[in-house]
Amino acid sequence: MASSAAPAPPSSSFSLHERLLARLRLRHLRLVDALATHANLRRAAEAVHMSQPAATQMLRELEALLDVPLFERHARGMRITEAGRLLAAHARMAIDALRVATDGLAALAAQEARPLRIGALDAALASVLQPALPRLLAQHPALRLVIEEGSSERLRTGLTGGAFDIVLLRKPAHLEPGQRFIALRSDRMVVIASAGHPAARRKRLRLSDLVDSRWILPPPHFAVRQALDAAWAREKKAPREHSVQTLSPHVLRSLLAQPDVVMPVPRTLLDRVDRSAVVELKLAQLDAPIEPLGLLYRSGDDSPVKTLLIDFLVGEAKGA
Repeated sequence: MASSAAPAPPSSSFSLHERLLARLRLRHLRLVDALATHANLRRAAEAVHMSQPAATQMLRELEALLDVPLFERHARGMRITEAGRLLAAHARMAIDALRVATDGLAALAAQEARPLRIGALDAALASVLQPALPRLLAQHPALRLVIEEGSSERLRTGLTGGAFDIVLLRKPAHLEPGQRFIALRSDRMVVIASAGHPAARRKRLRLSDLVDSRWILPPPHFAVRQALDAAWAREKKAPREHSVQTLSPHVLRSLLAQPDVVMPVPRTLLDRVDRSAVVELKLAQLDAPIEPLGLLYRSGDDSPVKTLLIDFLVGEAKGA
């Protein structure tokens, strides 16, 4: 009688998963997250409250466990590898998930409702959430919210991993299965300068009139930069780039005080800028819409509090 076939050997993925379950510690994940943030072993060790030698040893243990380098060492710090970037993203999700569980357990112990966790872009905080908060809390004084600011990547990762119940950001190019986006505020690119800029008092400007100005340019992947690049492409010209690149409203005032400096910004950014310090230039025939700001959330797990907040923000947007 022929013997039955031997079971297939476990896959490398299965074996690695079993090793991680047996030997991975939360401190490993905290260290990887800190290294991804600081790109420096000393600062990462300080962030997780351990000595630099202990952090070095822990990183060696983790790389040996995974059998793959997570960071490349160089003279000015550490450069994350593709494997390190992947692990760091999931480490952040695991840490966030544990924090959410901690909040939920604390709420249960205190016999309170779990707070609703909201993540938001800075632009969405200023132009969507901040104006709505006074009325929201006046109508629902028992509502408990935890609000965090972050990048689009951080917000979407946090939503997927359960760190956020709702995120406020620009409309994504693609939605993951089970996610829904509701637009709340349209937006477009505008150009700002100081009141002393030569073009500030002109009633009608074309983009080409600003070709000799110095432009503070956002990074290429930002929606407002893409709108600007498209506008300049139609003019068959290119902007003269400023040596400083920033999106911080706190820094803009001093930079824009220079007489030849301009900057493209989302229209919603003007909610956060001191309008006595800058002016919006009156550019004619500038068609530069950018993706709207809105709500992104997981459908199918809607608690009454989450539904309340979504309905409130949608109602506020319709009444704006």
